[in-house]
Amino acid sequence: MVFVFHGAAAQDKTIRVDTQPSWPPGSFVPVRIEIVNHGINDFARFYQDLPQGFTVKRGNTAGADFYWDNNQVNFVWVNMPDKKIIRISYLAKADESLTGSFRLGGKLDYIIEGDKRGSAEFGPVVIHLDKKATVEEDIDQFIEEETAPENIIPADNVYKKDITEKIVFRVQVAISSEHITKAELESRIGCPLKYNVTILRAGNMYKYQSGAFKKYSEANIYLGDMKNRGVNDAFIVAYRGEEQISIELARTLEK
Repeated sequence: MVFVFHGAAAQDKTIRVDTQPSWPPGSFVPVRIEIVNHGINDFARFYQDLPQGFTVKRGNTAGADFYWDNNQVNFVWVNMPDKKIIRISYLAKADESLTGSFRLGGKLDYIIEGDKRGSAEFGPVVIHLDKKATVEEDIDQFIEEETAPENIIPADNVYKKDITEKIVFRVQVAISSEHITKAELESRIGCPLKYNVTILRAGNMYKYQSGAFKKYSEANIYLGDMKNRGVNDAFIVAYRGEEQISIELARTLEK
């Protein structure tokens, strides 16, 4: 089995990606990321951008909220796990029509000591899309080992809750250790917010979310607008009543 290993260090933080160098279009291929953590125990976000035409499935999240939106893989921790080595993973599939190669990079943004921001980024590895390539790992075994059940809710409970609790999509634009006003938030992100801001406290951090949309498509349009304005850390979150749920579940209940 041949894998690409590529690491980067920022201060004492290290990231390594582990995947095969050639991906067969039309088949899921495992991607594993290893983060060596020395002192991050507050907010952290790891993300990677993939080209158009890819499908992604969650693997091991290490307790993070997982999002796949606008061709970006996101793992978001309100509090980074207190472990020296954090391992996360996902499955990626290129559309059968895709050919050529692309560059797979990644970045970890984090907060330490309450308000100090930092980041670790590794230079991209080149992935080749090759119809002659094969998946070099048993995908069923990967799913069994990597995809642990998370927040499993009995189906009856899901639909009972859905009767009385509405599904809402919001765009999370920032997270901070400080409680700030909408005006202060707009100043920090560098653009005005069209919709009201919902502030949620998680541990010693505050999540700042804008808008309240009944449809994912509406939230996605707003997210695109935010990114066009330079708010590149924004992403979509979903709630059923006061409970945060996965985007996948929310989109299912939306229908």
